[in-house]
Order: sequence, then C-alpha cells, then structure tokens
Amino acid sequence: MTPRFTMAAGYAVLALILIISVYGLGQSFASSGFKTDDNDLDQEYREQDDDNGRRGTMPMNQAYADECGSCHMAYPAMLLPQQSWRKIMAGLEDHFGENAELDATTRAEIEDYLVRESARQNYRKMFRNLGDAAPLRITELPYFVHKHDEIPARFVADNEKVKSLSQCNVCHRDAERGRFDEDNVVIPGFGRWDD
Repeated sequence: MTPRFTMAAGYAVLALILIISVYGLGQSFASSGFKTDDNDLDQEYREQDDDNGRRGTMPMNQAYADECGSCHMAYPAMLLPQQSWRKIMAGLEDHFGENAELDATTRAEIEDYLVRESARQNYRKMFRNLGDAAPLRITELPYFVHKHDEIPARFVADNEKVKSLSQCNVCHRDAERGRFDEDNVVIPGFGRWDD
C-alpha cells in the first residue's frame, strides 16, 4: 500500500467514526426526551391528555377554573414552578392587591392541582434558569421574557385591546387550554404575529 492510500483510508475511518459518534449522540438526546428547540414545548403541551383523556387540552381542575377563572384567566399550571404556586396559594389574602381567600378545602384542592400539574417533567425546561426562585408573575420567568422579547410595546402596552403580556388569552386564543403555538398568535388591531 502506498502512503497516500493509507492516509486516505485513515481519514475515511476517522470520518466514519465521527459520523457514528454524532449519530449516536443525537439518538441519546432523542431517547432521553432532550429537545434543542424551545419551540418544541408547544408540541409537548398539545400531546398532553386532559382529565377526560382528550388530546390537545391541558387538564383543568373545576374548582380552579371556577374560583380563579372568575377574576382572571385560569392560567395553565405549567406556566409556573411548584414553589411559585405554593407561594401564591399561601398569600391569597393579598393576591396582587386583592383578597382572594378561599375555604381550606378548596384552597388545598386547587394548590394540589397546581403543584401536581406544574411538576410534569416536560415543563421543567421553562424553569431551568430559576434555581430556588419563586416568581409570582408568569411574565417574570426568563423563558417567558425570552419568548416575548421581540414584541414591540405598541402591540401590547400601547394597545388598548391587550394592555399587558399577562393577558395571554387575548393573543393566544387557546391559552387556557395550554396552547401557545406561535403560528396561531393573533394580536388585536395588528393581526397574525409573524416572527
């Protein structure tokens, strides 16, 4: 064998090893549920079953929908980590300036639901930069800020029909069901959002 042939064969073997290694690494990530794109979160939400086995809908506790949803959107539990829901439920006597106290049984039922649902493995990606922090506002989550950082103030704060990013269901029509697909965002007065 000539030295040139030996060197070419060596490079071919190295290239093959590299291809196999990269493929194997990709397969490891895929089988572990690792996803590289935060846009995959919406797909994960759509794949959840609700309490009645329906696909594409987040489970919703009736007491939570009735009690909390009577004043504001019943935010899907997945939007805050467990420690945040516990802190919110412990401070209902001053819930963002309002008294939202509940009887002990209802409060316990709602807190159990929120903590259980927010603990689902596939939501933890949203909370990975929080550590032990327990933000009380969804709009304070680094993940949320990142996903909304390109939206101009004229679309939200300066928009009389929206007013605040906390009004998820104004632009995300299926927000209460846990569906936040960017392709379905419609901003009142401006139309479909095109990122």
